[in-house]
Amino acid sequence: MQVKVFEAKDMASGLKMVKEALGPDALILSTRTIRSGSFGIIGKPMMEITAAIDNTWQEPAMQPVNGTRQRLPAKRPGRPELRQDISYEEIWAQEPPPPKSAAYHQQPPANQDIQDELAELRNIVKGLSNRMTGIDPAALRKPYVEPEFVASSGSNSSVDPVISFLGGYGVNQETAQVVARFTRDTIEEATNLDRSDLTAIFKAAIARLFTTEKLLDKKLTRQRRISLIGPTGVGKTTTLAKIAAHYLSQFGGKIGLITIDTYRIAAVEQIKVYGEIMRLPVEVVIKPQELEQALDKFRDFDLVLIDTAGRSPRNGIDLQELAGFLRPELGIENNLLLSATTRERELEEIIKRFSLLPISNFIFSKIDECDQLGVLLNIHYKHDTPISFLTNGQRVPEDFIMPSPAAIADLIINDHRIQNYG
Repeated sequence: MQVKVFEAKDMASGLKMVKEALGPDALILSTRTIRSGSFGIIGKPMMEITAAIDNTWQEPAMQPVNGTRQRLPAKRPGRPELRQDISYEEIWAQEPPPPKSAAYHQQPPANQDIQDELAELRNIVKGLSNRMTGIDPAALRKPYVEPEFVASSGSNSSVDPVISFLGGYGVNQETAQVVARFTRDTIEEATNLDRSDLTAIFKAAIARLFTTEKLLDKKLTRQRRISLIGPTGVGKTTTLAKIAAHYLSQFGGKIGLITIDTYRIAAVEQIKVYGEIMRLPVEVVIKPQELEQALDKFRDFDLVLIDTAGRSPRNGIDLQELAGFLRPELGIENNLLLSATTRERELEEIIKRFSLLPISNFIFSKIDECDQLGVLLNIHYKHDTPISFLTNGQRVPEDFIMPSPAAIADLIINDHRIQNYG
């Protein structure tokens, strides 16, 4: 038996190479995906095909035709030539061979071996047809191809290894394709790249996609009114306390706290405790008109922070009520607080429902509870809403971050989950 290994860019070209080298009777033993080059997962994917034939393939003879040489198919000795285009319908329609007689064993007819093969094929086809009832015949005609070489819907190219790499960090395919476009030329033009070089290239591309809003990075020269809105359990009250403590420790000044969270048990007491610790005044608001009165009391303050009750994104009445408090004419910047541990589909639903109010920024909480933070990039790229803060724990005010785009990119492409928020 003759065995050869072939490398090709895809299955079609690989099969053509096998046929040219070993002939149409060659048997495919195995296929697998390999990488060429020295870039690891970034190397160009290739198909490796192992094929064999039970005797040496003879190159077709050359015969002159009209002054030129033409290839004629080589005939295998001892066997009649078979049709290449015979179908299963033709095989099935043929009559079974007659019973073998003693004369057959003494002198078999010239085409008896063909009849035996046809009979065997009929039995095989009949058995398979009984087992494959209900299977789409079109699917049976598709040859097996390694998953990595299967092009995505609407695309003629194979799966980009950069997309597979970013998928390991929670970046969805749509966003990963954008990063791949940004990095493809850089990677192809560079030489001797190691993993750290590739990581730096990916981080730089991701950072270009982010927009952040540093609300309190310097002392305020005019009053700023910031509200925290979002579903239940995302940490709005704790995050509000972190924002107040951060600004107070950095710049001092006058800060007022307002809560309209009168639904949750002990919610008012919780924010009052934070107010007492930081010696900040707290106003409790029950009706929309009371919010205007509280804002008027704090008209000479540098920063006014407004805590709201957690609202179910599926409860339209509660969201309408919240919109009645946070009216646009009051000049309040609504920051939507989202938990990084929430599934992306649910985050999309939350954003859609809370968009009833004008949303200035996103705040992501609980990033310390996630193994992958690609969701930050997925959500931000789709909605293009700046990120103002990140929180990574329960401590006040330590677990609080005003990130830069580069810092968020570091968090996403971070194999060891090292806390590097620079």
